[in-house]
This record gives sequence, structure tokens and C-alpha cells, in this order.
Amino acid sequence: MTSLLGPARPEVVAVSPPPAPAAPADSVTRPPRWRRAAGRVTLVATGLWLGYVVTHPFLSGRFWWMLLPDLAPPFLFVAMPLVLAALVPLASCRRVRAVTALLATVALLAGVPQAGLRLPGGAPTVPAGAIKVVSWNTQFWEQDEDPAAFYDYLRRFDADVYLLQEYLYFTDAPRPIDKLAEIKREFPGYEIVANSELITLSRLPIVSSRALDGSAWLSAERGSAPPPGTDFLPYWTTKTLRTDIVVGGGTVAFYNVHIPVQLDGGRSPFTGRFYSVIREQSARREASWRALTADLDTVSGPALVSGDFNSTSAMGELDVLRDRLRQQEVTSGGLYPSTWDARGHGWWRLDHVFAGGSLDVYTYDIRDSAGLSDHKAQELKVGLRH
Repeated sequence: MTSLLGPARPEVVAVSPPPAPAAPADSVTRPPRWRRAAGRVTLVATGLWLGYVVTHPFLSGRFWWMLLPDLAPPFLFVAMPLVLAALVPLASCRRVRAVTALLATVALLAGVPQAGLRLPGGAPTVPAGAIKVVSWNTQFWEQDEDPAAFYDYLRRFDADVYLLQEYLYFTDAPRPIDKLAEIKREFPGYEIVANSELITLSRLPIVSSRALDGSAWLSAERGSAPPPGTDFLPYWTTKTLRTDIVVGGGTVAFYNVHIPVQLDGGRSPFTGRFYSVIREQSARREASWRALTADLDTVSGPALVSGDFNSTSAMGELDVLRDRLRQQEVTSGGLYPSTWDARGHGWWRLDHVFAGGSLDVYTYDIRDSAGLSDHKAQELKVGLRH
């Protein structure tokens, strides 16, 4: 039937477009793969570092193979957890970030005492009557230097006592030297005691002296015996020279020390000989420590032990001295005092001072070597407590 108004219009029905397919849930909530991996790696690295820091005091000085990780500069005990903490934001998971940050904080707190940092303090007081002591590894005396400049450097300290190491020449092998006549000319009024590669100068009266021979603790089985045919046997057996000197009405035992180096830097770490040398050197170091501590145990009066220990403050080998004496801290300078390498980065403090009995160390400064040695000099003001 046709409407009077015209034909009927068809009914229009609105059709909604089909819904867009939902995006995969992973692309919305899951972080990029690299962030997940970075978080896991940082967490594992932080946990491993914390494990090393916590166990280090119990391992160092007790096992020969610890000499290798102990070559790392001690400031890493502070630097490493700070670096790891800086990487925490890379982790996408909140829980991973929290755990990593906690582990890094604990590692930092546990590492600070091992980092060799110097906390600032007040200006020390030096009483009247204090004497000056200089301890220095000369790096093969003046073998490659101008002798005049070398002796001028030493004289400028005007020290009462000099404890000097590496009184020798070294090319392919250590060679003894005899410079006593010229030393007496350069230092008139000083008494001189020399043995092996160690020499002590004093303008105070010397009561007695003796070299501490570690032969009893050296053995061919451990590879620590002197090499056959050596023409400088004391270099291998005697690493400490004790000199008893009159100071302020008393007598002080001064120990001039040079502990053997850990390794042969000219060998590749990809060879077995590299590691066997470390083990041999560990045995030589142990013999040197034993000779030193055996003599220290006979001393009831004041003593000062100083020299090149080829050990950082973080290394457990120094515990044999810390158990008997007071380790002295540098009284001036920056946050991280170092003594080696004086010609390079200066990332290590290998030279130390220990005092015992009534001997007080008032000032302890580290002095530049003026390019004459790879070690900086240690300058002390010391005196007897009354």
C-alpha cells in the first residue's frame, strides 16, 4: 500500500565497527629485554662483590693465590659499590632495584675500612726533642740517576735516621754495591750500617745492629730457596735490618724492611710459570715475615718498623704486625695517600710505618721522590713517651 506521502523509506540501522584487537599484554607491561638483563647482571655482580668484600679479610694473607686479587688498588673497595649503585636504575623490577641497592650499601660499608682512606684530623703537635726519620725505597740506589741529585735529595730531609731499601744495582739480576766511602763523604757525622740491600744511616748513637736472616724458612721444595749460583745470597735471605739507636735517653729498635714483591710482571698470566712464581714469592714473603716477627717478639722496649712491604693496608699479611704494633696513619695529605707508583697513577700505598712500646709518631708525611724512584718517601717525627 502506498502512503499518501510517498513511498516508505528503508529503516537505517547503525552498525558499530568491530573492536580493534587487544594489544598483547607483554607489550604493555613487560619492560624491554635489555633492561631485564641489565637488572639481573647488576644484581649478581653486586652480590658477588659483597661476597668478596666480606670474605677478603679472612682470605688475604692466608692463601698464596690471594696475592693476585690483592694487586687491585684498595680504593676499589669504595669505588666498586658506588659504580654498582649507579647502575641500579637500569633494573626494571622494583624488587631487584631495592635488593641491589641494599647489597651495594652493605658492600660500601664493609669496604670502607679496607680502602686505605685517610680521614682528616687536626694538626698534630710535635714536642721538643722529637727526631726526624726518613724511610724510602731508592729503586736501585742511583743506578740510573745523577748521583749528585740523588744525594742532594736525601740531604734535604736533614733526617736523624734514614731507613733506605734497594741499596743495590739491578739489571738481569741483583748486584751488590759498595758506596760506603761516598756515603760517608755525603753524610759526615752519620753512623752507617748496611747488609743485603738495606742500609741505615744515623747521626744518633748506634748501640747494635743485626740482619734478620730468613733462611730457616726458605726451602727448595716450596721454590723459595735462593737460585743456584747467585753471587748475592743475602738479597734472597735477608729482608730486614735491625738497628738499635739511642733516642732521647732510651734505645729504640729500628727495623728497615723490604718484603719481596708478589710476582714477575714480565711474565704472561696465560702461562703456568706466572702462577708458580707467585707461589714461590709467597713463600719468600712468608719467610721474611717470620724472620721479622720472631725478632720483634724479643723486643720489650720501643720499636719502629718501616719500609717497603709490597703490601697494601687491605692485605692480611700486615696482620702479623698489627697484632704486635700500632699501624701509623698519614697525618697530612689527601683522602687517599699512596706511595707507589710515584711516576705513574699512584694507586697503591705499599710503604708503611708501625710503632710499638713508648715510641710515638707525631707526624707522618709522604714526600714526592723527585723522579728518582718509583716509591715516594715517608718522613716521620717521632719521640719517646715519658
